[in-house]
Amino acid sequence: MSEVNIRFARYTDLPSIARVMGRAFFDDDLFGDIIHPYRKQYPEDVNLYWLRRAYVNFWNYRWRWLVAVTKDVSTGKEDVVGVAQWERLGAGGDKLECAVYDPRRYMTQLSSVFVSLHSLMYPNRASHPQNEDILERAYPIFGTVWSGDRAESWYLEWLAVHPDHQGKGIGQKLAQWGLDRAQEEGVWASVASTRGKEPFYQKCGFIEEYWSASSGEGNPLGEWGSGRIFWRRFGKGD
Repeated sequence: MSEVNIRFARYTDLPSIARVMGRAFFDDDLFGDIIHPYRKQYPEDVNLYWLRRAYVNFWNYRWRWLVAVTKDVSTGKEDVVGVAQWERLGAGGDKLECAVYDPRRYMTQLSSVFVSLHSLMYPNRASHPQNEDILERAYPIFGTVWSGDRAESWYLEWLAVHPDHQGKGIGQKLAQWGLDRAQEEGVWASVASTRGKEPFYQKCGFIEEYWSASSGEGNPLGEWGSGRIFWRRFGKGD
């Protein structure tokens, strides 16, 4: 028997995180059909996409990586079965970043260089070359929604549960972590849903829908037509 626990991710968890993300989003219309149209020929290469993103983002202290792990009570061995990446946007996120003199501040840049070299040596054969960076090109367009009154937010950038462990409430626990932080700070919680997961996020408590990741003139995700953004606003003292 094993039990599921939620904890902060460690650097050594990143390969396991990539495998969970790869499995969870394998048949997704965006991360599967658009970004990885050749995934059936090269299924393991899909994990490279997620691993490289994790290597870079792990060192940005605006982000909080959480993992759901099963722990065998007899052996103590852990297995990552769920992942959440929460980002603190706005001025509240600025306060989480390392000081200029802190060497950890430069790990993101060093990791980016490493990932670029790694990509040259081990290309992601499952991806479409023109679509692998589609999110990076789209974010400056739809990301403007997190401004003004909505600037301060805990944003659930990624949430994934291994298919073998879905339907057990793991995703809700990972989502609740950020909702609790938003409530403590009296700010927004937000998430851009993948297609078909909208009822799940509404059930978790994201009760308002506003804008989408495919909105905005010139958005490369425009033809995708999904990525509905859901919100929950908390006032201080709620």
